[in-house]
Amino acid sequence: MKRWLSRRKRALLECAPIGDAPPNDRAMRSALESARTIPEAAASLTTQQQFDQALAKLVRRIEIPKTAQEWSVNVALIKGVKRSWQRTARHPAILATALAVLVMAGVTVYFLVERLQEFPGSDTAKKLLVVASNTKSAQLDPLNTDAINIGDYFFMKFQLEHFDIPMSFADLRATGARVFDDDEGHRVAQVALAESGLQFFLYPADARETRAGPKPKKQSWGFVEGDGWTGAVEERNGVCFMIAMRGSKEDLEPYLANRQK
Repeated sequence: MKRWLSRRKRALLECAPIGDAPPNDRAMRSALESARTIPEAAASLTTQQQFDQALAKLVRRIEIPKTAQEWSVNVALIKGVKRSWQRTARHPAILATALAVLVMAGVTVYFLVERLQEFPGSDTAKKLLVVASNTKSAQLDPLNTDAINIGDYFFMKFQLEHFDIPMSFADLRATGARVFDDDEGHRVAQVALAESGLQFFLYPADARETRAGPKPKKQSWGFVEGDGWTGAVEERNGVCFMIAMRGSKEDLEPYLANRQK
């Protein structure tokens, strides 16, 4: 048997089934067929199967203790039933994981929306809204002139170029102004107006944030909100102009629309 069969087939024959039914495993069937064609191997296989069958009969006659039978019954009871997908979905661990994924997705969408709403100078504009809400009239140099003259005032006194007020707001009356440095060392011009709850800010646009490519002829306003104020910002000639109003974006948008007519 050792001479005519390979090591793999000999290993399979050592654990061959003891029944007459053909095995499902293809390799086992091939080993049995090869062994039956060799007389010595066939005799050895028959002896082995007879021994295994006799041993199996002996094992079946062994009486199982009652304690072991009870243990087998308990094991059957412990065996769980297959969960449906609805029951699995209601599992606390699954619900907690789904909730965490939803929260993470919501936070991601929030930051994406915030990022899409950003524009050149938006970070500075948000900080200036805090300045607008805390500014006292005593901090400003008194003025009494039309806003159209503010650009000349800033150039003559502070040598600030392109710090001009858009023509749509040129007829407003300026009551005070000042120039100060922000926390990044940039010069910022602030103008208080006779119209209550309204201020202008002019500051350099960050060159790193300025959109590449040619500028559109008509620029849209970028909006920021904070500290009870709303600001509308547009950038021209490297300078950001912001009109700040005490109130919400819904209060400022009609005001801008009326001014653009």
